[in-house]
Amino acid sequence: MHETTQAVTVVASFHLRKEHLDAVLPAVTACIKASRQEPTNLFYTCRRDLNDPLHLVFIEQWQSVAAIHEHEKQPHFLAMKAAFEKGMEGTPTVTMLEDVATFS
Repeated sequence: MHETTQAVTVVASFHLRKEHLDAVLPAVTACIKASRQEPTNLFYTCRRDLNDPLHLVFIEQWQSVAAIHEHEKQPHFLAMKAAFEKGMEGTPTVTMLEDVATFS
């Protein structure tokens, strides 16, 4: 992975199994609330696809890649990860992005 010293945006896309939706959503909500309190978090939200309510998309911004790695060790993230492991359909798509304006 390319290292950067600037803020990193994460876009993560997950599909859930219908029978696990009610179990996963509380873990997602708890993770959102706790993640927003992390000192290196700049933005954290989760959106549900209007055309597919089993499709969730996280949009996050962190101060650095190292901040993301620290976030992934937090209890609220680990609890959500465990819920997703039981309730996820297929493979998630996770993309880390940097601002294009810094290239010029």
